[in-house]
Amino acid sequence: MQKFFQHPVRGIFLAALLCIFVFLSACKHHVKDAETEERQPVSGKLLVLPFRNLSELYGKNKNARCPICGKVFITGEVSGGATGFLSDELMSMLRQGKYYKKVVASESQWGAADLMSESNRSLTEFELLLAAGRAASADALMVGYLYRFQQRIGSRISVESPASVAFGIHLIDVKTGRQLWEGHFDETQRSLSENLFKLDTFIKRKASWITAEEMAVSGLKEMLRTLSVK
Repeated sequence: MQKFFQHPVRGIFLAALLCIFVFLSACKHHVKDAETEERQPVSGKLLVLPFRNLSELYGKNKNARCPICGKVFITGEVSGGATGFLSDELMSMLRQGKYYKKVVASESQWGAADLMSESNRSLTEFELLLAAGRAASADALMVGYLYRFQQRIGSRISVESPASVAFGIHLIDVKTGRQLWEGHFDETQRSLSENLFKLDTFIKRKASWITAEEMAVSGLKEMLRTLSVK
């Protein structure tokens, strides 16, 4: 692989390819940012529940199934404070992105302590989520599940083990129980030589090994670009 990049003709080809990717990536993000700026917030109230650590529930290196959509992720280490960090970042992005006119955060998983009373223990997780939304008089609710938040071992220049993050987010209509949108992120950082198809991401990360926090924020931003609320 090293000889490939050292060859003069191939080097010129790679440089041209880099320019094309940078140009296309810039155009793509310009269009998406313009769309975000023009979006008008939906009249309604969105309840945002804190991320739930499913690695804690299933254990590490297990197949964990999302309680909402059934998608399977491999669990891993979740560093301390990761769920709070993701929840805070998500709230900040939602409030800046003009999705709903009113966005409120729930301090607990279900939104109200009395939802966990004896009479409600027979309810499924999805039913408890809807009950939390109704208790908050919300039109919609958003819930996130965290599977991995493994920190980089090493520096920006070289690593023994790269950052690895996996999570999913779901937007649900409280009245009907219909899922309005979902987003998933699952990545373990690799070098450019291991994955040439991630060239645009490699450039945006300044050709360095990033932290789990940086990876998670990048994933949240890309994910919310696809969020369309009607």
